[in-house]
Amino acid sequence: MFVIFDNDKSDENLVSVSSVRIISMRVPEVLQYGTREAVTLDCDYITKNVTGLVVKWFFSDRSQPVYQWIPPQKPQALGILKNKLDLNYKISHNPYTQHRALRIVQPSTELTGNYTCVVSTFLAEDERTRPMTIFVPEKRFDMIMDRLSDGYLNIICSVEGVFPQPELVILAGNRPLNAKSSLNMIDGRYTALTSAVVKIDYLPPTVEILCDMQVPLANYFSRKRDIFYRDPPPTTLDPPGTSNSQFAKDDGHSTQCRLTLIIVMLFMYFSLRYS
Repeated sequence: MFVIFDNDKSDENLVSVSSVRIISMRVPEVLQYGTREAVTLDCDYITKNVTGLVVKWFFSDRSQPVYQWIPPQKPQALGILKNKLDLNYKISHNPYTQHRALRIVQPSTELTGNYTCVVSTFLAEDERTRPMTIFVPEKRFDMIMDRLSDGYLNIICSVEGVFPQPELVILAGNRPLNAKSSLNMIDGRYTALTSAVVKIDYLPPTVEILCDMQVPLANYFSRKRDIFYRDPPPTTLDPPGTSNSQFAKDDGHSTQCRLTLIIVMLFMYFSLRYS
């Protein structure tokens, strides 16, 4: 949108004539990685004086622009956005607004952050900032429970291949447990592990164990659940092909306490803790 006023207007209109104002900024708040070939970040403005008009975009801070357009010149991609923009993209037919938007091609996780649009003339300036998160769901999410010989229950929860940073919480009967956590980044993705040890006698006879994983920046939530029996069934001679277990599956979301999985997750835990 572009507005030009007649230069013969009276002096009382000089303040409004010199103004520039951003009227809307459209940036996708959350975008799942790999679902879009390109994404548009738009910064719509009105100005009543185009003398010295410059449109700049900044990423994360105001130290260096990542995009600059000075009509009627061609736009420039700079810094982290160099070679990642479609510089031929036009969002309008107006020669003073057509290149105001960013058209990011193949957006990736390193482009997660705050984007600031600055529109200025020789006489005025306006700016707005919006965040964009490029989210990667977890590649693997596990929870195991291990009844220790000293009367304690060890609960381990792990997640792999997620971005941005996840948060893990272990709960027993909807009560958060004190836990130790480790976090590491591998190839641009987070691997997190948390573990809690609780005395079995402190637990109800039957209790639901939960592991909640959330990614706050992406408004994403996932959960693993299992049922723990404080007093396991008595040992009996079972018919062939049957077995007793102290863990009960819950609608396909639980994991069995397998020795191999325990060893793998413990290895992950100590690798992350001492790396």
